[in-house]
Amino acid sequence: MADPAPLTDLPDQRAVFRRAAPFLAGHRLALAATVLLNLAGAGAAVGVTAAIGRVVDAAGGGDRPGLLRGVLLLLLLVAGSGVLTWLSRYWLIRTGEHVLAGLRERATAAVGAAPLRFLEAHRSGELLRRLTGEINGLASFAAATLPDLATAATVLLLTAVMLALYSWPLTALLLLAFVPPALLIVRAFHRRAGAVYAEVASAEAAVASGFAESLPAQEQLRTSGSVPRWLERFAGDNARLQKAQSAEVRTELRLNQLALLQAGCVAGLLVISAVMVGRGTLSVGVAVVFVLATRDIFHRFEDLAGAVGDAREAHVRLARLLDLLRATGGERRAATGPELPGRGELTVEDVGFGYREGRNVLDGLTLAVDSGERLVIAGETGSGKSTLGKLLAGLYAPDRGTVRFAGHDLAAVDPVRLRSRIVLVPQDVPLVDGTLAENLAMAAGSPDRAAMERTLGLLGLAEWVDSLPYGLDTAVSTRTLSAGERQLVAVARAALTDPAVLILDEATAGVDHRAAARIEETLSALAADRTLIVIAHRADTLARGRRLLRMPEGRLTAIVRETADRS
Repeated sequence: MADPAPLTDLPDQRAVFRRAAPFLAGHRLALAATVLLNLAGAGAAVGVTAAIGRVVDAAGGGDRPGLLRGVLLLLLLVAGSGVLTWLSRYWLIRTGEHVLAGLRERATAAVGAAPLRFLEAHRSGELLRRLTGEINGLASFAAATLPDLATAATVLLLTAVMLALYSWPLTALLLLAFVPPALLIVRAFHRRAGAVYAEVASAEAAVASGFAESLPAQEQLRTSGSVPRWLERFAGDNARLQKAQSAEVRTELRLNQLALLQAGCVAGLLVISAVMVGRGTLSVGVAVVFVLATRDIFHRFEDLAGAVGDAREAHVRLARLLDLLRATGGERRAATGPELPGRGELTVEDVGFGYREGRNVLDGLTLAVDSGERLVIAGETGSGKSTLGKLLAGLYAPDRGTVRFAGHDLAAVDPVRLRSRIVLVPQDVPLVDGTLAENLAMAAGSPDRAAMERTLGLLGLAEWVDSLPYGLDTAVSTRTLSAGERQLVAVARAALTDPAVLILDEATAGVDHRAAARIEETLSALAADRTLIVIAHRADTLARGRRLLRMPEGRLTAIVRETADRS
């Protein structure tokens, strides 16, 4: 059985940024400008500390002109640093939002085009979490933490270079005392953080799934007395989340060891600087520069270390999002595949399919449906008739054998082109909250209003639409339209697509005879020269076919009208 590629709670976190690099296409110029602005702003910020040292030395030496020049330079550097830092942050946030907007669209499109098996194999809350929670988390990181992270890293590097130019021995001593233990602290955090943040994200997804799945079923939960059992299950998910978040807090507290290290280094520097000034080997201005710069280094490193947690969490979020794109094929460009003719034969060749290993729903089915033919598929519940309908529509890929339209393997056809030729109308038709026109526009090709009105007239539905309060502009939803009316919307949407093959999965089941009669009349107007495949139980629906396929045995016979009437 060809199982869908599963999502993983702990996705591969190696080479995440290299794998995400293609999503930066079109933004490289903006990123280059951001880097230059960040370097300039950091350079100006470091220059402020150096200018303060010059002002101190000029004031101590009685150099009035030098003091004035130093003060003027200091003011210019302060102003320039503020402006350049603001511009670099603005461009970084702006570019990050554009990149994430494209990534959000790419991920949504990937899930929308994912195989039906993949969607059925994962909880809706998990998919929702990856599409919204992970990207929203990345957006917060890009807007709040990433600018501070970039500024702190650049200022830290330039400050170390500046101090080395003043006194490389003192700089080397400072770095040797601070950097190795600081890196050990950060490394210990980094080693634990990946699994901790991944577990938090997975636990949050489980809680979100519980809510997402329970809200539509509240009525059933209450009437069946299942609320306590659902609460018990939710309590387990919530306890898992609490445990994961506690581990997250304990991991992040490890970074507080940096504060003790910083305090010790500052105290040592003050003592050494005082001794060197007393011996005349270091000027007061340089000592001031070292003290101020060192405090700035520790402050920036603290910001950097504090952002490590957010960066590690963002790293995991990005890995989980890339895992979604991997599993849905979103990291690859979909092959365009062959052009499909307007009409053609639909064939099934030795097809086998099963939902679980060793239990096939279909096994060795072969079938040919000529262009313009009327085929009815009938059988008991669980016989595989709806599964066959999804295979014929290309929503499932067979485990064995091929399904072809006009000689083209559906597995090799671009999904967009396939949806314009083969349309399946399910028994339960969901609608988006919006106007009737907006729901009809969700057909392949995005039809305009004139096409909608023309098609509704041809289907005999113009009178029904006129009976609505605002016609095509009437707000509709799954809650406001009956099952029969939703079927009419689905059939009209199919007609706007102008498919070669129309597959109806129990289109008239669950509606009264009057609604069923209206749907049948609409289908008669839609059928024309199209291939019509009907999955049904109703005798009147069976009577509209020319051949009958009995499931699960796959026995194909001609439909005799008298027999159909007696069914």
